[in-house]
Amino acid sequence: MLQGIFPPLATPFDAEGALDLRAFESNLAAYASHDLGGYLVLGSNGESPYLDDDERVKLVRAARKGAGRKSLLVGTGQESTRATIAFTRKAADLGADAALVLTPNYYKSQMTPEALRRHFEAVADASPIPLLVYSVPAFTGLTFQPGLAAALAGHPRIVGMKESSGDLSLLGRIIAAVPSHFEVACGSAPVLYPALCIGANAGIVAVSCCAPAVAVALYRAFTEGDHARARRLQDVVTPLGLAITVTYGVAGLKAAIDLAGLRGGHVRAPLLPLPEAARHEIQALLERAQQVAEASGGVRSATARA
Repeated sequence: MLQGIFPPLATPFDAEGALDLRAFESNLAAYASHDLGGYLVLGSNGESPYLDDDERVKLVRAARKGAGRKSLLVGTGQESTRATIAFTRKAADLGADAALVLTPNYYKSQMTPEALRRHFEAVADASPIPLLVYSVPAFTGLTFQPGLAAALAGHPRIVGMKESSGDLSLLGRIIAAVPSHFEVACGSAPVLYPALCIGANAGIVAVSCCAPAVAVALYRAFTEGDHARARRLQDVVTPLGLAITVTYGVAGLKAAIDLAGLRGGHVRAPLLPLPEAARHEIQALLERAQQVAEASGGVRSATARA
């Protein structure tokens, strides 16, 4: 299930903060021309905490239609086990291929490995579709331990995880702790190539929302054994990835999507819009990434602006 590059889809909003479903569908149509492994909807880059239930349903339905035969992962994690089970079942009814379940974190001091194990296993027991665990310490404040990953890998319906810490040591220890059938996706573009080298199966990275051809080219170079090319591409993916996640966040990602000729739209309050000076920085990083990808072969100049 987790093979290749998966864009964690952004959720476009108009200037008044309303969901722009047509822009979302337009982006999916553009992504269809790329050799992607699938899509993630309702992830962190989709501003999922700011969506209401009706919007979530509309987005999953549109994503299922736009994804075609490609895998569709849906973020279903809620703070309670009960609510997570309910939305995971709803996502399955809407056509999700797998649920990506974020670690509950509001009562983080109480989210011990045992509490988390029971949570994920209860959701998996009740889920009609496979589960992927989602670890993103920058937002949850919780570091996912390799021992917990190993314990969960024994459940027949928990098939993998997205690990977004950017900590290669942690990622390597998780990969070493789980069986080979348990798939691990890298969720941090600045470490995508080294993550693949140590055993990650896929990349679910924000860069692929604004520069899908570049991210796909890096993954393809790795799978073809062209490590020199993969390293060259990583050199330009790293600063772009840092800019649109760590430095400027979702506002930076949405600006990058706009600059790539797609439709990022506005962020939803209380997130702030991107300063204009930052747009010039992101544009330069995007153009540099595209130039390097073209120079290293196989990427058409219009691809990232499809």
